[in-house]
Amino acid sequence: MKKSLLAGVALALPLSFAACSSAGLTPSETAVAETPAPMSETMQKEVAELNKLTRIYIDAAALYKQAADIPDDTKSLKPALLELAKEKNMQRDLLQDRVLEIGGKPAEHGEALGTAHRGFTSLRTIVDNDTEVAVEEVLRGERYILEELNKAMPNTVTPETKQLLANLRTDTEREISRLEQIDQAV
Repeated sequence: MKKSLLAGVALALPLSFAACSSAGLTPSETAVAETPAPMSETMQKEVAELNKLTRIYIDAAALYKQAADIPDDTKSLKPALLELAKEKNMQRDLLQDRVLEIGGKPAEHGEALGTAHRGFTSLRTIVDNDTEVAVEEVLRGERYILEELNKAMPNTVTPETKQLLANLRTDTEREISRLEQIDQAV
């Protein structure tokens, strides 16, 4: 009896929440409320720029995580590269959140080019110094991100997006400086 009662409550609870979310609305009003407002062409372009950057950040995080497994003789490099991969994931989240705030659908996957780049990195380690390759590839990735951020800046219109990209650019410039120092030491 107790199990039957709990099962009934478990089935009824989600239905009651669904009813609350559209209580008092006609079916057509509910459909309008659930349909996102159409975006202007300008905002669509901004979402496209943010999604392009999101894909780059997805690829960068994957590349940096892979690069962290490459170094063979520098113990401190692996944690630094893993931390950078984690940072890229957090920055990707900021980009995706901004797309949602604007009313767009955020990108969830990287680009095919990013996958090819990671494969190229793996091949390079066969003939080169693994530690040096890891640092150089991550440094190249950060320079590419900076280039793409600079391209995206003029294509954004909202002050919030401009500030987000400016913050990301500052972070990327800082990482490039740090990676250049590591590269010189290797």
